[in-house]
Amino acid sequence: MRRFLRVALVVAGATALVALGWWAGREAMAPPEDPLADRQPVTFVVAEETVGRSLNFAAGGEWRLADLARNGASGVVTSIAVENGSEVDTGDLLYAVNLRPAVIASGTTPSFRDMTIGFRGADVAQLQALLSHLGFYAADADGVFDAGVRNAVREWQDSLGIPVDGVVRRGDVVFVDTLPVRVVVDPTVTVGTELIGGEMILRRVLGEVDFTVTLASGQANLVPLDAEVRVRYGDTEWPGRIVSAADSPLTGELILTLEGSAGGPVCGDDCVEAVPLGERTLFPVEIVVIPEMTGPGIPVAAVLSRPDGSTFVRLADGSEVAVSVRAASDGIAIVDGVDVGAEILLPTTSS
Repeated sequence: MRRFLRVALVVAGATALVALGWWAGREAMAPPEDPLADRQPVTFVVAEETVGRSLNFAAGGEWRLADLARNGASGVVTSIAVENGSEVDTGDLLYAVNLRPAVIASGTTPSFRDMTIGFRGADVAQLQALLSHLGFYAADADGVFDAGVRNAVREWQDSLGIPVDGVVRRGDVVFVDTLPVRVVVDPTVTVGTELIGGEMILRRVLGEVDFTVTLASGQANLVPLDAEVRVRYGDTEWPGRIVSAADSPLTGELILTLEGSAGGPVCGDDCVEAVPLGERTLFPVEIVVIPEMTGPGIPVAAVLSRPDGSTFVRLADGSEVAVSVRAASDGIAIVDGVDVGAEILLPTTSS
C-alpha cells in the first residue's frame, strides 16, 4: 500500500510539472499587448497666457571724445586746474609743469618753439590775440614779436607769478582750434606725472555718450538686431534700440551700438549725472528677444502644419481649426483662431 502511494505521488508531481511548463510556454509565446489599445486622447483647455523672453547683458557707456591738444612742456605735473567736463576759454589755466602754468588759447598753429623778440609767424599772431584778450596788448596781431609784445608778455608773466623775462616758452600756451570747449584731461596725466613734451593731454567732449554691448561669438545669433533694449540706471529705465552691429576683428565678438528709442544717447538727460567723463561705465541692459504678448495660449506641440505651410489645431470633437501663431516661448504659443476655454486635442497621448 505504501508503495502504491509513493508511485501515485510521483505521477501526480510529474503531471503538475508538465502542466506548469505548458502554461509557462504558452505565456511566453503569447503576442504582447498593444500599449495603445487602452490609451485615451489627451485634451488641453485653452487659457489666457503671457509669453516673452529677454536676455540680460552689460552695456558700456562713455562720452565720445576727440583729441584736442598736446603738451609742450617737460617736467613734472605739479597741479591740474581744470575738472573733467568743464568748459575752458581763452586764457584759462589748464595745468602746471614744474610750477609753471599752461594756459589755453585759440589758434590753428600748435606751440612748437619758444617765442621771444624778433620772431615772426602765425604762432606769434596767436600769442598777440591771447595777450589782447587778456588786456595786456592793444596793437594789431601782425605776427611780429616786437618790444610791445615783449612788454605785454612781461605783464602777463607777472600776473601768473612766474619769472618775468619776456620769453614765452613752448609749454606756456596750448593752442586749440575751437574755443570755448568742454575738455577732459587724459587719464594718464595726473599730479606727479613726468612729461617730456608731445603727450596728448587734452581731449574734447563731443557732447554725446556712446553705449555698446559686447556679445561673445556664441551669443550673436540669440539677439535680433531689431530688438528693443532697456538700460537700467538705479530705479530709472532708459528705453533704446540697436542701431548697428560690427564684428571685432581681434576677438570675433559682436559689438552692438545702442541709441535712445527716440534717437540720441540712451541716457538722455541723465548722461551728465550717470556717466563720468573720461571713463567707461557699465549698466545692466535687458534685450527683448521676444516681446511680451498676452492671448489664448496653447502648447506649441498642439500646433500642426499642412503641406502648404498653414497651421491648425484639432478640437476635442476631431474638427480642425486654422490658427496663426503670434508669439511663442518656453513651449507655449499665443495664437489667433481659438478662444480661451476651447478644448483641443494634443498630438501626443498618454494612458
